[in-house]
Amino acid sequence: MRSIKFITFITIITFILGSPVSALAATLSLSPASGTFNRNCDFSLTIDLDTTGAQTDGTDAYLRYDTSRFTAKNIVSGTIYQEYPGTNIDPTGKITVSGLASVTQPFTGKGTLATINFTVLPNAQNTATAITF
Repeated sequence: MRSIKFITFITIITFILGSPVSALAATLSLSPASGTFNRNCDFSLTIDLDTTGAQTDGTDAYLRYDTSRFTAKNIVSGTIYQEYPGTNIDPTGKITVSGLASVTQPFTGKGTLATINFTVLPNAQNTATAITF
């Protein structure tokens, strides 16, 4: 009798652990995804969040950029979260944006996490570069 219970238990556990699990994954993207910008000109880059149906309590984004080509001037927080406690521009080319939802109201959907304003430096090389996550 114990043997049958043990085999039944193992079968149930194997079924549960072996079953496929559906997982939603939020995505971050930059907009515009690409572009051509003149020296000494300003441009804005938005960090967009799509939760793909999942509820989020907060989001962190870390960007890197080439400091020999751009100056990050400021970060304008989005409106999808209640608080933005961790926004920072590091002079070494790192940008941090952190947004937090209120305890009672998580964010679900699509929206702008933040907008970053840049200036193309006057002596920037005339070749392709990237701002990346």
